[in-house]
Amino acid sequence: MFSGLSVSSEGIQKEPERAEIGQVKPGINLQGHCTNEACLASKATLLVWTNIGFTTISFNNSEDAFFHCPNCKKLTVTSITKALFYNANHSICASGDVMPVRDNHYRCSYTIKSGLSYELKADKIRQPAKSIEDLRERSECAMSSVEITNLVTELQKYDITVVKPPNLKEDKRLLEKIQIDYEGDFSQVFDIGRFTILCDDSTKMQTAVAVIKKAEQFNLIVSEDKDFFEKKSKTHYRFHNIKLFVPKHNVYIEMQATLKRFTTLEGYSVIENPNLNHSLYKLVRAWKPNNPEEETLKRASDKALAKINDIICEWIDEKQIKKIVDRYKPHSEIRILKPVQLKGMAEQIGSIDDAPLKLTKFVYDQLCEFTPKGMKGKAIYVVLFDYFKKYVMHEANLASCGDVVSILKKARERELEDDAEIFQALESYVPLQANNYPYADNDDNKENNSYDCHHYMTDLLTNKQSSKEEKQQVIILQGKSGSGKSVFCRYLEGTLWESYMSGSATSIPVYISLPKCYNELDEKQIISQAFQMKRINREAVDVVRENISFVFILDGFDEIFDKYNKHNNNEKYFFNRFHLDKWNAKIIVSCRSHVLNDEDIAHVLTGSNCTTTPMLHLWPFSNEQVHAYIDKFVKMNKKKN
Repeated sequence: MFSGLSVSSEGIQKEPERAEIGQVKPGINLQGHCTNEACLASKATLLVWTNIGFTTISFNNSEDAFFHCPNCKKLTVTSITKALFYNANHSICASGDVMPVRDNHYRCSYTIKSGLSYELKADKIRQPAKSIEDLRERSECAMSSVEITNLVTELQKYDITVVKPPNLKEDKRLLEKIQIDYEGDFSQVFDIGRFTILCDDSTKMQTAVAVIKKAEQFNLIVSEDKDFFEKKSKTHYRFHNIKLFVPKHNVYIEMQATLKRFTTLEGYSVIENPNLNHSLYKLVRAWKPNNPEEETLKRASDKALAKINDIICEWIDEKQIKKIVDRYKPHSEIRILKPVQLKGMAEQIGSIDDAPLKLTKFVYDQLCEFTPKGMKGKAIYVVLFDYFKKYVMHEANLASCGDVVSILKKARERELEDDAEIFQALESYVPLQANNYPYADNDDNKENNSYDCHHYMTDLLTNKQSSKEEKQQVIILQGKSGSGKSVFCRYLEGTLWESYMSGSATSIPVYISLPKCYNELDEKQIISQAFQMKRINREAVDVVRENISFVFILDGFDEIFDKYNKHNNNEKYFFNRFHLDKWNAKIIVSCRSHVLNDEDIAHVLTGSNCTTTPMLHLWPFSNEQVHAYIDKFVKMNKKKN
């Protein structure tokens, strides 16, 4: 058992724990004591670090010099004992010194003596080149220098992959970066030539970084050390970045270390579609928004990029990634909708200086072409789709055919719930017979030439009953009052939905009650109005029209005919007046028999296509159908009871 008593030993000495308050940050850091009696750091006589940043300061190390305490936030730190320069070009001079000490090592510490005056200066690391051309020349020489080569060779001995770029950053990208990121100051460019250090695991990476930090043995100087492996960078990319000064060529070279599973470097990445990340970054970085809407899109783009990097670099754990993946559906299943702003822009897009448009096309193309297999790839796809849906498609929030299908199916459910009569009729539905001519009283159909209306209608929709190469675009369904036109239309809609959901049909059925949607003052918007009633907003209608094919079932034309006939005498044909040519759709129109005379039918329902437009006439139940209906009705009531 441990007694809690210390036992002395000449060979072993316990090292006391040294507590320090505050953080060492880039620039000048001073260590001293806080004199504020109300400060806990002062009461515990703890040493305190205070950061001055990049500046020039002079002070006499006496009790008259006070600095900011990070604990109590007051100017109470005095009796400075140490100065530490971090990630800075610096100089330090004490009273009596002839020349200041200058250095550019990333971490230099100096003892500060009592009673002396000091002048400290810290500047950010900058390239000493005289021009971009000079920087290029120096960088190229340094990257191939003996010093850098020896360091790289040392790392490679231990199975660490060191990737040297085949060429320096091209002029266009370099100048763009200088202007956008550094406001024209080329001295801030360090990644013109960057080595990428790829490691199998964090321990090997830690070792590689430690070796790089001993660069003095290769006649190199570590001038800046930024660790974004354990804390997030601005873009959430995960790496450890070190700037090496090559004295022989008077230039800085970057070494960026990360894990192999985090890199998106082409040829070395295990991430699916690694160029997605970098291409999105390039589009967003160079973009200067021109209005508030673009600013919102840019902020959203930055956030999407950060989320993608969170997945790639595992800032979120596997459980969180899997939760995102659970929402993944490929383009082949949901069919991404093409934004209307891309209509007719396929050829010109590359030459147009429109960042939002280029971004829109890039994201749309990625969603259509990228079919990930792995977990990270699928999670990235979901993030990109969410961004596309919310910010590219704007308020419509319809980004895929799947979204449209979901809304329309829910609308159908609501409509049937609200129409108890139709709902009940569908439960006891018996197939209806039809013919190519209207039913006349006492017609017992001796010729036996009637047919199953549903089968015939679906054959027309799939072109099986047409002798023409083109599929029928308009089909007219007539029947007497009570013959079952509306029930048939709803039944047909249901079976067409089944065909669509099973993949055997590509057009979405939409039942439209003309009496509810028709507005004689705005006939051309009747389909748009119908969609809005089904909760697809006006902004989304254009997107839907451009991307999806439909079967529009327009029920109850006879109920709007009086209003229709009084309006717009110049154009009679409903297809033109409703602007149905704007839609990729087949049209079924139901109308009660004898409401329209033959001339009205010719002008209003069939137009110039009177000889080719199919006209189906519902016939009343036969005796067999009556019995079938009664049997269904009785069985249905028994189940309910």
